Formats: sequence, structure tokens, C-alpha cells
Amino acid sequence: MTLIFERFIDWLGRDSKRTESDHDRSTILSGFLRRITPDFAGDRRQTLKAIAVMAVCWLPYYMLALPGEIWYDTVQQVMMWKGLPNPITSGAWSDHHPVLDTLIFGVFYQLGAWLGHPAVGVALYTTCIAIAAIVVFVYTVRYLAKSAVSKRAYLGAYLFFCLFPFIPIFSMAMVKDAVFLPLFMLFSIQCMEVARTKGACLKNRQTLTVLIVLAILVSLTKKTGVYSVVLACILLAFVVAGNQARVKLLAPAAASGLVIFVLLPLALFPACHIIPGGKQEMIAIPLQQSALLLREHGDELPKAEKDVLTGILEPDAAENYEWWAVDKVKGTHWTEQRARLLHPFLRIWAKNAVKYPETYARAYFLLEQGWVALPNAIVNENLQSNYLYMRTAPSGNVVASGLPQSKRTRLYDGIDEFVIGLGNQFFMQPWLSRAFWVTWLPVMQLYETIRKLRAKELSWAYAAWLIPMLVSVPFMWISGCSVSPEGLRYLMPMLGIAPIGCALLTVDANHSSER
Repeated sequence: MTLIFERFIDWLGRDSKRTESDHDRSTILSGFLRRITPDFAGDRRQTLKAIAVMAVCWLPYYMLALPGEIWYDTVQQVMMWKGLPNPITSGAWSDHHPVLDTLIFGVFYQLGAWLGHPAVGVALYTTCIAIAAIVVFVYTVRYLAKSAVSKRAYLGAYLFFCLFPFIPIFSMAMVKDAVFLPLFMLFSIQCMEVARTKGACLKNRQTLTVLIVLAILVSLTKKTGVYSVVLACILLAFVVAGNQARVKLLAPAAASGLVIFVLLPLALFPACHIIPGGKQEMIAIPLQQSALLLREHGDELPKAEKDVLTGILEPDAAENYEWWAVDKVKGTHWTEQRARLLHPFLRIWAKNAVKYPETYARAYFLLEQGWVALPNAIVNENLQSNYLYMRTAPSGNVVASGLPQSKRTRLYDGIDEFVIGLGNQFFMQPWLSRAFWVTWLPVMQLYETIRKLRAKELSWAYAAWLIPMLVSVPFMWISGCSVSPEGLRYLMPMLGIAPIGCALLTVDANHSSER
């Protein structure tokens, strides 16, 4: 696969030059394609053309999704908005899910209710988030087109955003990750510009302000967003020129940390009676490993250690242990008992990591196997249509939330079966597997970038375009599931930034060295 990738990048970097006779011999289809292909170095009219073409490509997925793809977490957030009991709280808002996302979903829900039915609000959300995603993807391609990458590379990125089905399917979902994606893409472009100019763009106050605002929004729309921002700023500090630029990079990191760790918990949450999120999310993997430890070696553990483990885990965690997800061992509530047992738990967990390394390793890699394994007969680790995540069957929470329910279960079943069947075919399996987008492609991009750096065919200023990928991958490997449908939303950023790593490998060597 690495050899294929090298040949692909080599082809991508060669811009074809057609002669007049070639144009004369062109087919009707190629002529039509030339007419509809936008000029990304053109004016505003060309930008609108690019947006319109992508919108047409997304239209079938939009129609299938209407009124909207509603994920499990969104149901909880809407119930919080309505003040109804839900799996997390008795009706109060909780920071278990980002509060800004809950606010956005709630506003659209309420708008739909005022217009006659919440389904109208969901449809409005789907429309708005789809438009926002399309605009951001077109902006990304325009940035690539103006940054010395090959024409094939930026047109290939445009085709990928237009035609790869999972881009529109995931981008217009009513789930917090779909709100995060366009903001993260914009933040990534700002980071790429900082790297490309070696920090010179930070002298512009407007550019620095935009970077700070995007950093805060990225932090507010995903729980791990603030850590991605801080890590990105640290990596950029090695690329920019001069201490003044490095000092300015502290601004987005500091602003994000101040909002997330000071302003929200100390001011906003108490004032608005919002329950802070529990620490169980941060220690999900140690909890999963401890549940398997109790299941396999409970009889070998001292009673004091077993008491601590059973006290911090969910009731009957060993019996309810599921290798593919952490939900049944970590739960959704952080109690005083759990807070009291946290430090003893961490000591016991670390001690038994030395004593039972195989158990810990098995619990971890079973949980994250979707990022490394091909689909097999036991689990489906390829990409899926998440249309089945719409409320296709009534349940207590969905009925109480008032969210729309679809009766097209048979249609969505058919779509999912087709996509899964396609992904299990020999020649399609690698490209439709989760492992390709989360692990294999990033590793190959990093490998080729290092090769070009060593050969002095690429500058560090352009190599730093990998930063969006580098700040995303680590958080994939601490996720609470990788093989379930819920795990699909975690890889949304990986799909969005995939063309960037390919594009940077086509940057003209002379242009790169000048930078």
C-alpha cells in the first residue's frame, strides 16, 4: 500500500499539459467536465460555482438524511434543553456533552417547535450545517490552490469532498462532531498559514484574532478540542521564526485554556446551574482495563484493591464488561465516592499494569482495534452509512424528546448492507476501512514527508501542514470505542484533513525551499 501511495503522489504531483490537438480530440464528457470544473484561482463567481457544484453532489445524501441524522448523544442533549430526565441528568444541563453544542441543537429544536414541529428545526439545522461544511471545504481547496500544490492535488481534494459519500453523510449529521468539523478545518487552515509564512502572518492583528477565536470555538465544540489547540500551538512554535511569533502563539492556547478551565467551570456553570462533566471520561481506558482485570483475575487481587475497583467502576462492571465499548464500566455520573477513590484507584491500576500487562494490553487493543484491523467476520470495522442512526424505531427517550422518527428503516438497512458489503470486497476493503483513514494513511503521509525532508525536497514550513493530522491521531487512540457505529463520528476530522497531507507532498521543491 505504501508503494501504491508513492506512485499515487508521484502522479498527483505531475500537472498534465494538454495541447490544442488534445482539446480537439476531447470527448463530450471531458468538455462538460471542463465547463463545470471551477477555477480555484478565480474570482468570487468561481467560488460560488464551486459551492454550487459541491451542493449538487451532496444533494442525494441530503435528501436521504431529511429531516436529519440524529445520533444518540443528540437525543440526550435535546432532553437537557427541554429539562427532561435523561441518561445523564434528571433534567439539568451537563457538560458531559459540550454546552455550546447543546445550545446549538436546542435553538434549532426550539425554532422548529415554534414553526410547528421540531422536525422543521432539525431540517433547518441539516441545511445550515451542510451549507457551512460546503463553504469550508471549498475554502480549504482554494487555500491549497493558492499555496503551490499541484493542480491535480487541489482538484483531487475537491473531487474527494464532492464525491466520497461519507464526507456529506457525516458532515450534515445532527451530532456534536459535525459542528466541530468545519471549525477544526478552519483552525487547521490558519495553522497551515502560520507554518507556511513561518509566523509572519501573526503580525496582522486580524489574523491573530481569527486564530484565537477559532481556537476557542474548537475547544467549545469538542471535549478534547482544547488539548488539540494547545498541541498545535506547541508544534507550530518549532516552525515559526523568531521569539515574537512564538509568544503570539501562546495567545490561542492561553485563551482556550482560560475559557475551558476557568471561565466555564468557575463562572458560567454555577451561574446557569450546569453540572460539570465527570472525570470518568478522562480515565475511560484505565476503567476498561480494570473491569477486565476484575473479570479475569478478581480472585487473585487483595480484598482492599477489589473494594476500590468495584467502588469506582459501575455496578457489576466485570460481568457487564464489553470489549468494544467503555460505557458499561465507566457510566455517566461522577459521584463523591468516585472522587474519593480516584487516587487510590490510579495507584492500584498502575501497580497491576506491571503485574498483568497482557490483560491491560488486550483490553486496550480490543477497544481500539477498529483503528488497526481490517473488517472481519466478528466485527465490522469499515466505514458505514450512519443513516440508521436516525430515530428509525421509537424508544422512550426519543418519544419524550419530541425528535422526528423515520419509518424508512428498510431503506436504511439496505443502504447499510450495501456499503458494508462493498467494504468487504477485496479491492475495496482497504479504502473503506476505518484503519486506513485513522492509521495507515497518516503513517504513509508522515513517512513520505520525512523522506522528502531528508532529500531536501520539502521545507519544514510545508511539512508542518501535517500538524492538523498530528493533533488528531493521538485522541483517536484514547477513544472509548472504535468498532461500533458511534466510533464513526470520531474519525470525521481524519476524513476532512486527509487531502491536505497528500497535497503537501506535491509542493514544488523550488517553491518549498524558497519558503
